[in-house]
Order: sequence, then structure tokens, then C-alpha cells
Amino acid sequence: MRIGRIAGMILAVALTATTAFAAGGRLALVSSEEDNSVTVLDLLAEKTVKVLPTGKVPHAMAAAPTGKIFVNNRGSQDLTVIDAKALSVMATIPLPATSFQLALAPDGKTLAVVYKDALKLTLVDVAANTIIRTVEIGELPAAFKGAMMKHPAWSPDGRYVYCPESVGKTIVKVEAATGTVAKKIPLAIGNHYLHPSPDGKLLYAVNEGGKEGATNLSLIDPATDTVVAELPLPLGLGEKGEGHHAAFSPDSRYFFFGNLGSTGLHVLDVRSRKWTKVIQTGKGPGHPAISPDGKYFFIVHHKDGVISVVDIARQEHVKDIKIGEGKAQAHAAYFTPDGKFFYAVAAQDNVMAKIDVAKMELVSTMPVAKASMFFAIKEGDSYPPTE
Repeated sequence: MRIGRIAGMILAVALTATTAFAAGGRLALVSSEEDNSVTVLDLLAEKTVKVLPTGKVPHAMAAAPTGKIFVNNRGSQDLTVIDAKALSVMATIPLPATSFQLALAPDGKTLAVVYKDALKLTLVDVAANTIIRTVEIGELPAAFKGAMMKHPAWSPDGRYVYCPESVGKTIVKVEAATGTVAKKIPLAIGNHYLHPSPDGKLLYAVNEGGKEGATNLSLIDPATDTVVAELPLPLGLGEKGEGHHAAFSPDSRYFFFGNLGSTGLHVLDVRSRKWTKVIQTGKGPGHPAISPDGKYFFIVHHKDGVISVVDIARQEHVKDIKIGEGKAQAHAAYFTPDGKFFYAVAAQDNVMAKIDVAKMELVSTMPVAKASMFFAIKEGDSYPPTE
């Protein structure tokens, strides 16, 4: 009887601990392109909890509100589906080609997948882990270098998926419910990422390099599917145009453009559509992440070992926080909800870095697998975006 009571007490404690962790735990799921795995880190205890297998070269992740995390494998024709609650691999979804990026619909029910070696869009049913349909959006060229497609983007109402394809330098607009190609929007330069304006009236297309290393920002009217402005990016001596990601200021007055071919954020006045200044940062600024209080950008670089901090209101560089000796950083970043800490991965140093936001100092690092290039977050029972 005593042994039974002890066993029951142990089980009760375990269940209580599990419930407590679910309510207040904080996990990072970090994909390793070299080890073909996802490392699960307990960010509060600062230790590895588990390592999960994936397909080959796992890169980006899309986390559904239900706790499913979809991993796009850039070395095999499949997606890995992780149950973030059970911390286990629950499914592998075969794909018709090798995926490059993915995006979750606004309602969290459908996943859009595009490819590096095919001009297709695949829509996946999140609940069933099955493909709804695959849409042909263009003809394959005889030869092409680089990824054929970049980041897909959903319209705010979830009706359309915008697919940037680099072969024809177009944005292909697909109606999700029918798989119909609604429009092909031509650009002067291939697009990397689409940012909808806060008022929903425009799409800001951050474009990659064109002839002689130039690039631009295209403004697209989604109501008419037309380009209403092409804004060439002013480049300094020795710089190249490698548009990556960007962000609006909290008041929507300015747009901050991350160019991997430079050492600064380019600032656009949204009203005048004029470039006003360049805020110096580290090399290859790729992802400007806004602090929860809206005061700072913490910038992830792809060619430097620092996180640059920019004061948004003053549009001034504040500090560089060194997180590693290597130059590459992962394509993800995360502020805790209380704004106290910021997380990023130094991919060549194989560590997850934890930064004290108020002090703007590195406080600790946690080991991760080699070539870790993305991470998802489980915050209690929620799955906030990290891109």
C-alpha cells in the first residue's frame, strides 16, 4: 500500500510539473541544416531537452496555433511535422519538389509551400497533414541558378497567396480556394519578401539584386494588382543590392529596409516615398525585430557576429552586441512577451544567445547543433512568430 501511495505521489508531482511547464514554460525548437535535426531547448533552465530527427537540411518553420510545427527541408522533398506539445515527430508530408519557404494562412488552417527547384505552390491542410492541391504557376526554364521561388505571403483575408518567383521576376497571385492563378505582377527585379502596409493598402516588395548589383523596393496596389512605384535603393561605394527583410515603424511613418549587401538599414519616408537616411549597423542586416515597447530594432545580421540596436524614434544606432565570433546568424529572432530578453542564434558558433534588453548585454549562451538557421518558440501554450 505504501509503495502504491508513493507511486501515486510521484505521478501527481510529475503531472503538476507538466501542467506548470505548459502554463509558464519557454522552449526554442532550433533546426540544424547540418545535423538534420531540431534541438529543443528549455530557455528557462538553459538546457537541451530533446533532439528530434527531420528530413535533410531543415530550415524554416511555421507554427500553427494548435501546436504543430511544420519544418521545410531544403535537402529532401518533404515536410517534417512536429507536435510541440508532445515534443515528437508526428508526420512526414511528401512534396512534389524541394521546398524553399512556407507560410501559414491567417486562420492557421492552411500552409502555403513554395519551392527552390520548381514553379509550384502547394497548399497543405494543417489539421490533416495532407496536401489539398498543388498549383503550377510557371514553366520551368532550361537552366536557372539559385532558388526559383522565395517567401510566399497570404492576403490578410486569407483568400490569396502571393508567390514571388525569381525565374520570370513576377509575383504570382493565386486564389487559395480554387488554385486559380488570378494575376501575374511583373517586377524589374526578383522579389525576396512581401510586407503588407499596416493599413492594408499596399504591398511593399523587398527585392533582391539586379543588374550591376542594384536593387529596389516595389510598391504594389493589391486592389488592382499593379506596381504603383519602383524606388531604387541608394547604394554606397562597394555596396550591392541584396534586399532581404524589412519592418515599419510603430507609427507606420517609416519603412526600414534590410540590405544584405550593405552595413545599414535604409529608411524610407512612407508619405513622400523618399529614402531619407541610412542607419549604420553591422554587416549584412537581414531581420529588424521590434522590441515589445516599440522603441528599438534588434537587428539580426547574416554577415556579422553582432546584434545591432537601433533607436526607432531617433533613427540612430545605439549599440552592437557581440554574440559570436562567426559571421552568420539564424533567420529568426525572439523577444520575450515582457520585453526583458531577446534571443538569436549565432549559426557559426553553434549557440543560442540570450540578451538582456534593458542592459543591451549578452547574458548567456546555450549550445545548439551545427548550421542552425531557424528556430520556433513555444511560450506556455502559445506559438509566437519568430521571423
